[in-house]
Amino acid sequence: MNINEQLESFLAELGVEMEQPEDRLYNGDSVPEISIFQASRDHYGVFYRLDIIDCKPELRIMVPVDKGDTKMDIYLVQLSEHMPLNTCFAEMSVYEGSAAYEHGREAALQHLLYASAEMMKQLFWSGDLQSLNFPPEIVVYPLLINDRRRSRYLR
Repeated sequence: MNINEQLESFLAELGVEMEQPEDRLYNGDSVPEISIFQASRDHYGVFYRLDIIDCKPELRIMVPVDKGDTKMDIYLVQLSEHMPLNTCFAEMSVYEGSAAYEHGREAALQHLLYASAEMMKQLFWSGDLQSLNFPPEIVVYPLLINDRRRSRYLR
């Protein structure tokens, strides 16, 4: 079972039915180059999914809430297009290095993803979830908000 199937299975157990790709305004069908799941060390019940998709880091934050059927809100956090790290990931993806570099490429990308995600987490938690007001270095898209309204990508 791949990482997308694992997430779909996890959410299905919570009563969440995944939208079909044609239902979404955001193209979430791109296959991640790297995916990592983490439990938060600082926020009880919060889980993170870190991905490199289309040569950019993405962070999905699953936040427990006391409302709705799923008892969970999910947010997608991306770096603002003005952040220089976006170009770093793109340049790393096309760089063809030595055999030694290529041997360690995936580990290097994982470490870079971890570092980027730590920055995105800090920026996300310094924002305001109620008003969806966040620092300009990140863009936050509510994927699932449990207040009887369905969130969509607003691109």
